[in-house]
Amino acid sequence: MIKNYLKTAIRNIRRNKLYASLNILGLSIGLGSFFIIYLFLQNELAYDQFHEKKDRIYRVIQSYESDFGTERQAMMSDAFSPKFVEPIAGIEAFTRVFSNSMGFVFNPGEEKSTTATVIVDSGFLDIFSIDIIRGSETSALESPNSMLISESAALKNYGTTDVIGKEVDYYGRETLVISAVFKDWPNSSSIKAEAIALYEKIYSYKGDGNWSVTMNALQTYMLLNNNTELGEVESKLTNLYLENNKYGEGKTLSLQPLGNVHYSLDVKDEVREKTDRQYITVFSLVAFFILVCAIINYISLAVSQSVERSKEIGVRKVAGASKRELFVQFIIESFLHVTAAFVCSMILVELLIPQLESLIERDLNISVLNQPILLAKGAIFSVLIALISSLYPAYLSTRLRVVSVFRNGYGAFSSQRLIGIISLFQISVFVVLICVSATANRQMHFMRNENLGFDKEHQLVLDNMHWHRREVDKNELLKISGVKSVSGGGQLPNDVTSSMSFPGHDFKFRLFEIERDYFETLGIDFLAGRNFLPEDQDSSKLIVINATAAEKLGYDSSSAVGKTIDYGRSLYTIIGVVNDFHFASKKQAIEPALFKHFYEGSNNQFLIKLDGANWPETTAAVLEYYHNIPDLYQYFYFFLEDRIDAQYKQENVMITMLNTFTVIATLVAFIGLFGITGYSVKRRMKEMGIRKVLGAGFISIQRILNASSFYKFLLAVLIGIPIVVYWMEHWLRSFAYRIEMPVFLILGAITLASIVILLTVSIHSIKAYRINPVDILKDE
Repeated sequence: MIKNYLKTAIRNIRRNKLYASLNILGLSIGLGSFFIIYLFLQNELAYDQFHEKKDRIYRVIQSYESDFGTERQAMMSDAFSPKFVEPIAGIEAFTRVFSNSMGFVFNPGEEKSTTATVIVDSGFLDIFSIDIIRGSETSALESPNSMLISESAALKNYGTTDVIGKEVDYYGRETLVISAVFKDWPNSSSIKAEAIALYEKIYSYKGDGNWSVTMNALQTYMLLNNNTELGEVESKLTNLYLENNKYGEGKTLSLQPLGNVHYSLDVKDEVREKTDRQYITVFSLVAFFILVCAIINYISLAVSQSVERSKEIGVRKVAGASKRELFVQFIIESFLHVTAAFVCSMILVELLIPQLESLIERDLNISVLNQPILLAKGAIFSVLIALISSLYPAYLSTRLRVVSVFRNGYGAFSSQRLIGIISLFQISVFVVLICVSATANRQMHFMRNENLGFDKEHQLVLDNMHWHRREVDKNELLKISGVKSVSGGGQLPNDVTSSMSFPGHDFKFRLFEIERDYFETLGIDFLAGRNFLPEDQDSSKLIVINATAAEKLGYDSSSAVGKTIDYGRSLYTIIGVVNDFHFASKKQAIEPALFKHFYEGSNNQFLIKLDGANWPETTAAVLEYYHNIPDLYQYFYFFLEDRIDAQYKQENVMITMLNTFTVIATLVAFIGLFGITGYSVKRRMKEMGIRKVLGAGFISIQRILNASSFYKFLLAVLIGIPIVVYWMEHWLRSFAYRIEMPVFLILGAITLASIVILLTVSIHSIKAYRINPVDILKDE
């Protein structure tokens, strides 16, 4: 019996190649898109979930109120040590974590190898899960000079993991000994570690407990005992912190669960890979809608094809086919379609995963063909889709009345209301996605291309330069052809964390410590006054401010020059006012800024403006000089434009993925509308034949057949536009500098959607008009 069902199903597929192809194509695209988004979301939700004690691991966050709102940061003083938190009950283990790329010499005589390193306390191994493959976990951090390296780091530097006891040189200051090799952590880890060393060895000269001479660059993690009251620990931590740190006034400490670290966009820390939770929600909805549309498409195409198969079903019923047998027939056909679609979707996923990894700049380490469990999950899911997709057409077939079949050829296939709802849903989703995509792209274009107030292009940044060679290196760099300007110090526009407040003023200034060439190099214009000069007697008491700061002080740009600001022990004189520029994301309003001439040793970055004409050659020449500077801590350089664009990385990824899946949704909607229109036109073929006999022309036939689709489109627009406006207004409110709702752009998107829909339905209506009425009415 099953063999007969399979033969019939294959015969139907061969007989109706177009509909079979559309069914398989629609399901392939739907399943493939769903699986890709699922894998992406699975990776996002897996961050830091591989630690066995993850539910008891917390990170310390300090919060404080400022003129810029509530600020939260995970960067703590190194005085916040294991000894410091000993009096607090409920803390099972504690560690400081300092992440940095450090240069180690693994083999004598070789160059330094830059390694992602975390400097920790010995409690690190008690908190986080580490799979030791060489050495012993219990003694891995027993000695102060112990060092753990990852399996990949061992193979890269030694070609083997048998490296226990090997000595590693740290800038000639310390000698570390490899005590263990650990299995690489998954990419879905907020802490990136190729090497692990102890704080007491690397930073032994700092000691503990001195809150005034420390670096506020450490994250602190703790493991709480079971049943420990979180609020009680937070309260004790805050009190202890305020008692010992005179600089902590107005700050509170809280504990953040490890699982939330990846999503904490509002927390300043060293974690580079973060995701906004709302994007997870958005793409979950997109995946759901694409999958639902694909299933609906399959059902609508199956119902449409059933119109032509009604006589076949009638004959089967006359021959004695039961309802169960008709159900089985439809389910087997559905399984054949879904199986083909599943295979195609897996191939699609395998081909597109590298593109997704390139887009999100993250290695997902996923290959569906090498993961039998993942394939099994996909296959089971596809079986469920096959069952769901076949139930309604099979149900309709059991309701078919034989007498009606042989009288008018259609029988019970008259589910016009459901088909109308299906097509309305598809068109609404299509309209919403295309309007959302158009609005989001316009906002991102505005953010990327509107003037920032300074020149971000062709600005090369060299890090870790020697202070004592500053003038020598600057003069040598200026001799290189194509180098227009060099600023030997100063905070970058996208990396300003310091602030400064003055008595009597209820706001703070963002503090820049800069060199005289800073404004020239970045192309920042003066509105009034002057720059710092070499002949200034005491440049430490001279300041430049931006236009927003002048306005906050109650001056216009010209009248602010020459005014003083009382700092208590000294007066600062304003010598110049510069134009406002964006030194943070355009999500944030421009804040008051104050520029001081930097003091000796305060900055070791060089900002170099390159001529845009031959910048690749100039870059190569600059880097050649840079790499020949002796005894640098490490060589690290980047382009300012890349760092600024990285501020919008989350939005760029979202927009690109949204655009991609909008195109996919358009294709899926096209397939679905094609099937639904075909169903509707087939039901009205005799009516169109009669109308043609009575003299109806091409325009009249098109108007009659396309009218329902046009009205559904108008209704979809009325449903979709409020959703678009609400959704996009909510999203745009997160930007301090934003576009207004682009009415004309949305109208253009709606027009594009109407053209796609019109072309889709016109394929069938034109085909219907070209059929000879005699062929339709010859049996009447």
